[in-house]
Formats: sequence, structure tokens, C-alpha cells
Amino acid sequence: MQSLYTERLLLRPLTLNDAAALHRLNSDERVMCYIGPLQHSVEDTAYYLQTSPLRDYQRCGYGRHAVIHKDSGEFIGFCGLKYLADMQETDIGYRLHPDYWGQGLALEAAQAAMQFGQHQLGLKRIIGLAMPDNQPSIRLLQKLDMRYEKQVAHLGTECVCYSVQY
Repeated sequence: MQSLYTERLLLRPLTLNDAAALHRLNSDERVMCYIGPLQHSVEDTAYYLQTSPLRDYQRCGYGRHAVIHKDSGEFIGFCGLKYLADMQETDIGYRLHPDYWGQGLALEAAQAAMQFGQHQLGLKRIIGLAMPDNQPSIRLLQKLDMRYEKQVAHLGTECVCYSVQY
């Protein structure tokens, strides 16, 4: 899977070496308030990396990217596309450390990932899922020119589904 570059960010494939940084991100209550706990330890996060993002790269040729801030070289989150087999759709997802919220970085990363999906992968449609009360995420989906489509249940959670067609 290829890396993507924006003005301020490097989006590169996740690796097992990202387990500790991803675990710190996923342990922050501010980050997880709309998502819920995912992993309880760095070891659980490493297992998640092996069985989800790294497996997605092999199966689909794409998946979520680590988001690295170019100025500091710091892992600040993830962003990218993921094929959702249960919905037979490709989803744009993002999660950044709160220190980087409000700077337009999630939008910058998501735009790069979606352009990759459209131009390199030839995707004709991308969806974005958010919990109905997650207004910051919904606003970001709208800034990505996605339009509300419907309510859906995904992995046992009610979500709003936005989409864009190319």
C-alpha cells in the first residue's frame, strides 16, 4: 500500500510498530467518546493491527493509514479507507489526537485518502459513518462533499451514513 503526502501530513501504511501510539490514541476518553473502548492493552492493539488494517492491505490493497505530522514526525492518528464487508461499501474513517483537532488536519488527510480511492483505486462511491450525535464527524463528512443517505446499523451501533459518488 502506498504512502500519501499532503502539505502538512504523511499518510503511510500502519505497522505493528504503531501499536503503542495507536493504543495511546484509543485510550483517550475524548477521542473514544463516540466510539467506545477498542483495545485494553498495547498487545490487544497489536493484535487488532494484525487482524484488521494489515490484513486489509493484503485482502483489498488498501486500508487505514497512519497519520504523521511532517513537522514533528509524530504519529497523530489514522485516516483512510476501509472495505466494510458487511455493508459491501468502502468507508472513510479518521481519528486524530485532540492536540491536533480544529486545525483542518482530519479534512486534509481524508481528502487525500478519498482522492487516492477515486483516482488510484477507481472507486465510484465512498461512504462515511458516524454516530448521530457526533456533530464534529458529521461536519467533516459534509466538508468532504458527502450527503446524508440513511441511518444504518453497523457492528451493532446505529449510525448515520453519508456518501459521495464519483
